[in-house]
Amino acid sequence: MVMRDRKNNNSFLPQTDKQTFYITESEGEFIAVEYDKDEKDAKSVPLNSINYQSKQDLTVEEPSPKQPTQKVSEIQPKSAKNLLVTGIGLGLLLALGINYLFSSIYSKESTVAASENEVIPQAQPKTVTMVEVTSRPIEKTLEASGTVHAYELIPVMTPATGLQIKNILADEGNFVNQGQVLAKLNNSTLQAELVQAEATVRRVEARLAELKAGARAEEIARAREQVISAKASLSQAESELDLVKKRVKRNRGLKQEGAISLDRLDEILNQEKSSRANLDQAKARLEEAKQQLAELQAGVRPEIISQAKAEVSQAKGRVQYIQARIQETIVTAPVSGIVATRNARLGEITSSSETLFSIIEDGKLELRLQVPETLIRAIKPEQKVRILNGNFQVPSIMGTVREVAPIIDGDSRQGTVKVDLPSQPDLKPGMFLRAEIATSQIQGKTVPTKALLPQADGTAIAFVVQENNTVKAKSVEIGEILPDNSVEVLSGLESSDRIVLKGAAYLKDGDLVKINK
Repeated sequence: MVMRDRKNNNSFLPQTDKQTFYITESEGEFIAVEYDKDEKDAKSVPLNSINYQSKQDLTVEEPSPKQPTQKVSEIQPKSAKNLLVTGIGLGLLLALGINYLFSSIYSKESTVAASENEVIPQAQPKTVTMVEVTSRPIEKTLEASGTVHAYELIPVMTPATGLQIKNILADEGNFVNQGQVLAKLNNSTLQAELVQAEATVRRVEARLAELKAGARAEEIARAREQVISAKASLSQAESELDLVKKRVKRNRGLKQEGAISLDRLDEILNQEKSSRANLDQAKARLEEAKQQLAELQAGVRPEIISQAKAEVSQAKGRVQYIQARIQETIVTAPVSGIVATRNARLGEITSSSETLFSIIEDGKLELRLQVPETLIRAIKPEQKVRILNGNFQVPSIMGTVREVAPIIDGDSRQGTVKVDLPSQPDLKPGMFLRAEIATSQIQGKTVPTKALLPQADGTAIAFVVQENNTVKAKSVEIGEILPDNSVEVLSGLESSDRIVLKGAAYLKDGDLVKINK
């Protein structure tokens, strides 16, 4: 009896044109007997699910009438001949029950699988790595969010108003040093005023030098000549007055005699008055000449020199004022730092109230966190802060609490915590960041994050390695996620429990494992 594949017309066991096999029962087992037509190399093959095919793909053929019946070599304790005879006798029976036989083999309730003599293969252990649950101090943290600000934002303005911006030498994002030129204004008008003021200084300084040097000999000689001339004029005026007095006396006598008219006498009297006035003027000129001569001989008075010095100082002050205004037309950085904003534009006219630039002093930034009033009391200066996210390359950065604001906002009921940030090129003012502030430490249990399988309800599954190297699935309640890729265990595991680290995703409860050390 030969079984063949209906689809491919091939036998389900290796077969050639000179080979066939029979199925028989020996010592409680079904055995396929394979042999060639010359009864050589006969062998028995125990039947199992490996060398069975689906019953729909199998058919049963009766042995060929020319099938040889010679003896075959011994297979089991029975001889090959007995097996062959028994197989022929059972051929018809097996032909009728072959479909039932193969259906039973592939059924979950197969008689062969349930047989007491069948051995169930043991599952191969899965290789995993293991880690112990550790107990260590755990920092309790408070989460908050806030905005990045400049630690000190310095405005840059110019008091030079009404001047046009001529050059701009810095832009946003540039780092500038203290005193570095940021922009230049048009100062041509001020330069012209400076030239005039400097000329005035030179003039008054020359006058002061002249006064300090005193009068020259020529000037004193001229003064003496003026005194002599004034004395001569005085003598002449006195002589004229004496002559007029005599004429007046004589004409008064003539008037009494009626020799002259009254008008003539009045003329003589007027001449006397004029001569007296000339005499007074001559005396005044003589005194003035004497005074000038005395001044030249005594030198310049101290008050005149002081007045000249004041004029020099005033002229120099004017020069300094103009120079200061010219200096204001060169806009420089008051501190070193990063240019945060640039409002200056070429050709614009400056105003004293306009901010041309703003500079972040030394590039220092701070994070201003908003914390509820019920939690802010747990935060103190110098506490460490871990920045959880942001648009920078590193996954997190550390900051330090610098100040806790003493005032709580009445509307939001939140307080401000200022955190000093380290220098980080990707941090920009205005960024919104989340952070964790370490507030206290407790003793707790931790495991690596990779050892847990997260569940939809917020818990996780860990596989605990038992003494017999099987695993037991346990539900774990997790707490703080720690910076070193570990997590706090609130419940479900005990200290020193051995749990699967790598390979947990391929396990189920009760699996046998092999620990890879």
